[in-house]
Amino acid sequence: MENLASTAFARDYWMQGKIAATKEGKILGLWCHTTADHGAFDACADPTKFPAGFMNICTGSYDIKTAYLAVDGIYTNKAPGGVSYRCSFRVTEAAYFMERMIEVLAIKLNMDAAELRSINFIKREQFPYHSALGWEYDSGDYHTAWKKALAAVDYPALRTEQAARVEEFKAGKTRSLMGIGLCHFTEVVGAGPMKNCDILGMGMFDSCEIRIHPTGSAIARLGTISQGQGHATTFAQILASEIGISADDITIEEGDTDTAPYGLGTYGSRSTPVAGAATAIAGRKIRAKAQMIAAYLLEVHDNDIEWEIDRFVVKGAPERFKTMKEVAYASYNQPIPGVEPGLEAVSYYDPPNMTFPFGAYICVMDIDVDTGVADIRKFFALDDCGTRINPMIIEGQVHGGLTEALAIAMGQELAYDELGNLKTGSLMDFYIPTAVETPNYETDYTETPSPHHPIGAKGVGESPNVGGVPAFSNAVNDAFRAFGLTHTHMPHDHWRIWKTANDLGLHG
Repeated sequence: MENLASTAFARDYWMQGKIAATKEGKILGLWCHTTADHGAFDACADPTKFPAGFMNICTGSYDIKTAYLAVDGIYTNKAPGGVSYRCSFRVTEAAYFMERMIEVLAIKLNMDAAELRSINFIKREQFPYHSALGWEYDSGDYHTAWKKALAAVDYPALRTEQAARVEEFKAGKTRSLMGIGLCHFTEVVGAGPMKNCDILGMGMFDSCEIRIHPTGSAIARLGTISQGQGHATTFAQILASEIGISADDITIEEGDTDTAPYGLGTYGSRSTPVAGAATAIAGRKIRAKAQMIAAYLLEVHDNDIEWEIDRFVVKGAPERFKTMKEVAYASYNQPIPGVEPGLEAVSYYDPPNMTFPFGAYICVMDIDVDTGVADIRKFFALDDCGTRINPMIIEGQVHGGLTEALAIAMGQELAYDELGNLKTGSLMDFYIPTAVETPNYETDYTETPSPHHPIGAKGVGESPNVGGVPAFSNAVNDAFRAFGLTHTHMPHDHWRIWKTANDLGLHG
């Protein structure tokens, strides 16, 4: 109770928008004004140049030539605010704004919302893409991802089923409606470049120190810290692919302030885009030095050997080679002319740009009009996080993030009465999904590497939260579209869904 009442809350944004488009559906301009409640004082450590976070990603996945954004921060007598969980820099709010706006536009134009998105997507050949609000998107293939997602759920059949359900409802044969929640989002993560990202004046680059022991095992120290993302596995795999030592023989040490190199921590899906890049580059430095040692041991020139998985091989003579473990031992065991003993490296990685993962999500929901209960019978999530390092870890990140998105969209709220008393001060009132409420998620992917990242990775931890919230919300809104609803506010708990149906006259 103390935590809910007194610690920093997350999203309390009031967003208003306008959108201009041709009658054929081509978006010409976007206008957004946001009122941001930050409580008694701003507790969020946003970069100096982005006091409202990255809200200017609100043009989303769409080729919008003209856009305007204004954010007014306000202080209230609530607890300190502005600290979002599972999306630190307001990208969820921006995606929710854009994806709700495009759904409303589809209603106004009497168009299919999936087709409207396709018309306005940034095309693959437009990347790197400069958005109207200042971002340079690194890479993307939105049309391919969208077509794959629509095909996976048989989108035309879903719309046919939905139309039939509406007719049955009007005829009094059912009291259930069906909603199809569409979402295509682009996220901005990997903070960040020192030229525009800092925390309290400190640059947001990250570091990695690697030492190869004489035995051929290794230790890598980083300034991040795992919160359950599986860093030890991910970073070990990155390093293993660079230096040819088994991941089982690599120790990852994070967040120890006595030994860790400089780093700005774990949030904003920045661990793999920034610290992972530092790890890869440090590994390449190790390999470059090891190549000189291997060439000496093989009595050839550096350029006469090549790297193959875990060893250096003489070109044209594959039977002559030295493994990385043999090279590591030699680096401590004998003098190598012109090369310092030992095998260590450090990398300080200042990313040239952010990374821009994206995804296509579709939620199918049945709503009992008389009780407001929503049953999510299908949720399909396709993510593109660039180069995929460990599919199992990605799967876990997506499942966890979607469940948090479910909580945010379908019930979580810090509600106050007219005297300022918190009404949701315990877990009896504050919604935490259990296995009972959590649906089965179907996942898929496309792979569009980031061109500026050493291994092409973009990050994925926050993507399911960013795309999941608007997907769940759009499903609720879409269920009532045939009865004149344009928009209803989240969170969509049973009471609010029931009240929406009641306000539309669906209770007789």
